[in-house]
Amino acid sequence: MSTEPNEKQMTTKGLARFIGAALVAVALIAFVVQNTDSTPVQWFFIDRSAPLWLIIVISAVAGAVLSEIVGWILRRRR
Repeated sequence: MSTEPNEKQMTTKGLARFIGAALVAVALIAFVVQNTDSTPVQWFFIDRSAPLWLIIVISAVAGAVLSEIVGWILRRRR
């Protein structure tokens, strides 16, 4: 019995990934459309105004990057 996936299984996985990516894209678009209000941002000596969705996305990306950096440092110390 062969353990290699057949073409139908590979196509099903590809379709599932496409549907998942499409759902995430729709959710992201809905999020951006609902959070267009401008909000004040104060960081150190910078005082600006920016759309709320942009602030949330930048914060999430910064958190993910910092998490990866800390994880890399901890793995390297072992």
